[in-house]
Amino acid sequence: MNKKILIATDGSTYSNQALVYAAQLFGGRPDTTFHLLNCTSQSHGALPEPANDHNSLFPSSAENESRCNAANSCLKQAKERLHRLGIATDRVTSSVVAAGNVAQTIQITAEHLLVDCILVARRGIGFVGEMLLGSVSADLFRKCHQIPLWIIDGEITSKNVLVALDGSCNSLMAVDHLAHILSGREDVGIFLYHCQRIFPSKPGLREKLHPRWDENWCNTYLTEKKDIYDAPLQLLREACIPENQVTILPEKAHIDKSSSIISQAHRHQCGTIVMGRRRAGMKRRIWGEVTTRTIKNTQNMALWVVG
Repeated sequence: MNKKILIATDGSTYSNQALVYAAQLFGGRPDTTFHLLNCTSQSHGALPEPANDHNSLFPSSAENESRCNAANSCLKQAKERLHRLGIATDRVTSSVVAAGNVAQTIQITAEHLLVDCILVARRGIGFVGEMLLGSVSADLFRKCHQIPLWIIDGEITSKNVLVALDGSCNSLMAVDHLAHILSGREDVGIFLYHCQRIFPSKPGLREKLHPRWDENWCNTYLTEKKDIYDAPLQLLREACIPENQVTILPEKAHIDKSSSIISQAHRHQCGTIVMGRRRAGMKRRIWGEVTTRTIKNTQNMALWVVG
């Protein structure tokens, strides 16, 4: 099944690291395509339709023309970088959009293009007071719940992935996203880690998942007698991910759950952490706080946030 990834790029060192991450993980995967998006802030920019390569949406003026040229130059350089990293040019599209709210425009563009995820880079944990990527990725993290958000920090060298499980619907949706993205892959090690007592599963979990998986599937893999790993493992099997690529890690209790997750990722040389989080409108619980703390404390690692 084809996948499409939206990469927000601004020509910075940080966004270039996101390009390297994408190429490293999907360079030899022709079923994965990329859309590069450059958003330029406008003082009076309504939220336009996404532009294509030949139609950048900027109001006419010398200043805006200059901005448009700079944005197109940025996208050209990003395409060339991906090409040098082994991504064929026919796998890459791009657009420039003038926006009053950059984060909102990224989200709207992603929804319009029906992408599988949004990939953004942040400027490092030294900028905690600002945001994860200025104010843009912070806004995306707060508001973008429908499309998985991948937040990149620094240089990532390993393809291995750690999935933080907690028995919740959201964590299972995170596994489902991972299974879709890595379907059929035999070159990525996946580590399943159960974070004890972070967000105990509630009664009615199976009913919540019936719209996505049928009742028979839920009754088979989500009964109370089933181990917490049964449903995630089944999702990975259905995605044709070899079982010898999947490792179940020992459960551990830790006062700071986010620290435990990051520690396990480092121990097993994982370049990516995958986590589910509460949906918009859900009562704030420990899991949401764990996700936030994990984002703030990851270095040279990617965090996929689902939900």
